[in-house]
Amino acid sequence: MLPRRPVIPYFELREIPIGGGRSVAAFGTLVALGIFAGAWFAERRGRVVGVPAGEIPGAVLSAVVPGLALAHLVALLPEEQWTPGMVLQFWNGMSSFGGLLGAFVGLTVYYRRIGRSWLPTADVLVEALVVGWVFGRLGCTLVHDHIGRPSDFLLAIRFPDGPRHDLGFYELLYTVLVLVPAVVLLNRRRRPAGTSVAILALLYAPVRFILDFLRNTDLPGADVRYLGLTVGQYGALVLCGVGIVVALRLRRQPPC
Repeated sequence: MLPRRPVIPYFELREIPIGGGRSVAAFGTLVALGIFAGAWFAERRGRVVGVPAGEIPGAVLSAVVPGLALAHLVALLPEEQWTPGMVLQFWNGMSSFGGLLGAFVGLTVYYRRIGRSWLPTADVLVEALVVGWVFGRLGCTLVHDHIGRPSDFLLAIRFPDGPRHDLGFYELLYTVLVLVPAVVLLNRRRRPAGTSVAILALLYAPVRFILDFLRNTDLPGADVRYLGLTVGQYGALVLCGVGIVVALRLRRQPPC
């Protein structure tokens, strides 16, 4: 029986020409667009659900700044030596779970300072994250940040050294086909605070845990494994736990 051939030809876009012989980094540009798109969504959705005016911009800023910083620093952990250039080039290597941890820390500090519970706003922010995630994973797909194991899977990418899984591409598809429609459905009616957090966490975490088994182990810069699991898989376990805890809490709340 002949092996299946991948149907996705190799493609790459690392620089976007802007004229005059100049260009901008595709990944960094898409991350920036994702932040703006997510902030725009959060502002509009916040008004619909009654989040106090001015709270969303402060929350977004409190999440984005430490989120980007920690996303980059966690991505640099496997490096034996850090240089100032590596640290400052935050767009060159980002850990999604490092970003989530940084955002959580920033939001915790922000909401403690203003003295409010941030669970109602967390629903808005996690939905906005899904919107921004589309741009971020598109960037990962274009620069092939997450090259996987060799494979003849139909959605594998035909890389120059042979067909392989592309985890960024798979996550882009999952985000567009599953997570974004889930956000649309969640917004059809009012639900108890925390519903979006629980559902989106439980939709994403198990899939991310499984996908990380497809990461490559044979290329330079391969993800370090700790007890057989990647840092992302441990992050997925934590995120799944968060989803379960919030879901159990929701069972004790009356429906809206």
